[in-house]
Amino acid sequence: MKQFKFLAMAFFAMVMSIGFVACSSDDDDNNGGVSITSGKKLVRISCEYKKINFSAYETINFTYGEDGKLARASKNDNGNSKYIDLDWSGNTITLTTHERWNENPETCTITLDNGKISKTTDGNETYKAIYSGNYLSKIIASDINEYTWENGNIVKYKYVDNEGDNYFTCTYYTDMPNKHSVFDVKALCFDEVISAEYSYLLIMAHPTLLGLSNKNLLKSFTGNDGYTRYYTYELDGDGYPIKITETEKENQHDTGSTDVYTLTWE
Repeated sequence: MKQFKFLAMAFFAMVMSIGFVACSSDDDDNNGGVSITSGKKLVRISCEYKKINFSAYETINFTYGEDGKLARASKNDNGNSKYIDLDWSGNTITLTTHERWNENPETCTITLDNGKISKTTDGNETYKAIYSGNYLSKIIASDINEYTWENGNIVKYKYVDNEGDNYFTCTYYTDMPNKHSVFDVKALCFDEVISAEYSYLLIMAHPTLLGLSNKNLLKSFTGNDGYTRYYTYELDGDGYPIKITETEKENQHDTGSTDVYTLTWE
C-alpha cells in the first residue's frame, strides 16, 4: 500500500509543496513555457523525523553543473549514505543510483519530450507520463496514478494497484504561491514515473520535468481511508519555503509523526 511509501518518506523528503519550477538562475531549457533551470536552486534539505518511539535525522545535498542542471544528489540518514548521478544528453537523462551496500549501481534512462518526462526504462520495464497540455494527468507504471486539476492545483489524486482503487483529496494555501515543488513530489507519487530508487531527488531539484506545478503550496492531502498529512511553512523573503512541518494523522485519531524539514536555497 502506498501509505507505507509515504511513511518511509525516504523522501521527502517530498512529499511537500507543489511547485514545478526548477532550479537555477539561468532561464534556458524551456519546456512548454516553463524553464527547467529558473529561479533559486534547492541545495540542501535537513530533516528531523519524530515518530512514535522513534526519531531520526537525514540530510540531502544537491550538486549542480555549470548549466544549472542537477549532477548529483546525495542523502545521509543516520550514517547510511546513498546518491544518484545524472548524465544529461540531448533529450535523455541517465540516472544511476549508488548505495553503500549494493555493488551494482541501478541505472535507468529518462526520455524527454519538449522538456518534460515522457517515459523511463531500466531495460526491463517502461513507465510513461501522460499530459493534458502542460499538466501531468496520468502516470502508467507498476501502479496507475491519475490527477485531477482545478484552478492550477491538483485537487484529486487516484492510484490503482492490485488492491484496488485508492483516492486522495488535496487542499492548498490560496495566499501562498508555490515557488518550487518539494514535498508534493512524494506525497502525490510523482516520482513513480522513474523506475529507480531515490528518483524523487531529481524531481525535487527540477519539478518542471513533469510539466506545470501546483499554483499554491500544499496544505493537506487525505485518503479515502482517513489517512491525512498536513503541511505548514516558513518562507523566505522571496516566498521560497525554508522550513516545512509535516504532521501525519492517521484515521483522524492517532498522530503518527511530526517531521520538520529545513531547506537551503541559492
